Amino acid sequence: MQDLPTKPEGRRVTLLDVAKHVGVSKSTVSLVLRRSADVNEKTRERVLKGIEQTGYVYNRKAADLRQTATSDLLGVIVNVLNTPYSGELLNHFEQEALKLDLVPMFVSNGEQLKQQETLVRKLMEYNVNGLLICPAPLTSAAWLEQIFRNGFPVVQIMREVPFGNFPTVIADNRNGVYTATQHLIQLGHKKIAFIGGVDHTSDYHERLAGYMDAMSDAGLNVPAGYVYQVMQGRAAGRESLKAVLNYDPEITGVMCFSDLMAYGALSGAREMGLEVGKDLAVVGFDDIADSSLTHPALTTVKVSAAAIAEAAIELLQTYIKDRNAPRQRIVIPTELIVRESCGAPRS
Repeated sequence: MQDLPTKPEGRRVTLLDVAKHVGVSKSTVSLVLRRSADVNEKTRERVLKGIEQTGYVYNRKAADLRQTATSDLLGVIVNVLNTPYSGELLNHFEQEALKLDLVPMFVSNGEQLKQQETLVRKLMEYNVNGLLICPAPLTSAAWLEQIFRNGFPVVQIMREVPFGNFPTVIADNRNGVYTATQHLIQLGHKKIAFIGGVDHTSDYHERLAGYMDAMSDAGLNVPAGYVYQVMQGRAAGRESLKAVLNYDPEITGVMCFSDLMAYGALSGAREMGLEVGKDLAVVGFDDIADSSLTHPALTTVKVSAAAIAEAAIELLQTYIKDRNAPRQRIVIPTELIVRESCGAPRS
C-alpha cells in the first residue's frame, strides 16, 4: 500500500483516495463497498484495510454525488434516551434544528464506546450535516479528531473528552454543585454525601470538584464513604442513599449527581423512615420538569436544556460554514432552585 493520502483539512476522503492508497482501481473499491462477488478475498481484505486506514466513509444516501454534497440531516447522539432530561434536551434540539430546515436523527450510545462508533459511522454514511455528541466513557480525542478532519463538524454536548480541543457546549457543573453544597452548609449541615456518577466522564469530575471545593472551603471533612460512584438512575439513587447512611448514619445532607439520582434518594429515605426536609436534605442537578412536583419538591441546580440546544446548534453551524474556525468551549450557567427538600439540619 502507498502512504496515506494527503488532503486539505476538512475535505472528505474520496473513493479515488482509497483506490490510490491501496493500488487498485476506483471501480474495484466500489465493488467491495457493494459487496460484489466479483472481487477475490485477498483484494477485498486489502481494500477494507485501506478504507479503515484512510478514514473513508461510504455516502449511503448519495453514493454517486460528490462527497462534499450537503445534507439536511443532523446527527444527535446522547448518552441515553430513557431519562427525563434527555427527553427535554432532544425536544429542544428538534425545535432548534427545524428552524434551520435540518432534520435531526436521534440515537444514544448507551454509554458504550463500540455502540457509539457504530452509530457515528452509520450517521456519516448518510452524509449528515454535522454531529452533536455526548461522548461515551473512554472516547478518545484521536477518534473525534479523525471525524472532524474528515469533513464532519462535531460539537460535544454535556461532556468533553480529555486531552482534546473540540467545540463544546457544557453546563457550569463545578460552580453549580459548589453553590448547592454551600447552601446545605449554610443551612447547618456538616456531614454531606455526594452520590452518583462515575469517574470516567468529565461531568462527574466537575460536579465532584464543586462538592469537594465547598466542603474544603467550609473546613469540613469528606471521608471516603461519603462519595458513592454509580451509573445514575432511580434505583441507583435509592441504593446509594442506603450505602452512605450505612457508612455514617449521622449524614444529614445528600448532594446528588442528577435529579434522577435524587428521585431515588427521596424514595430510599421514605423506605428508611426518614422525612426529607427535616431528617435529611436532598439536592439534585438538572431541574427537570417533574422536580417541582415531587414530595417534597426537589431543591436542585437548574441547567437550561433550551440554552444548551440553542448554543450547540448555533456553534455547529459555525463549523459547517468554516471548518477552520477557532474551536470554542461554551459554558452554560447554572442556577440553584431552592425548594422544600433541602429543609433544615436534624436537631
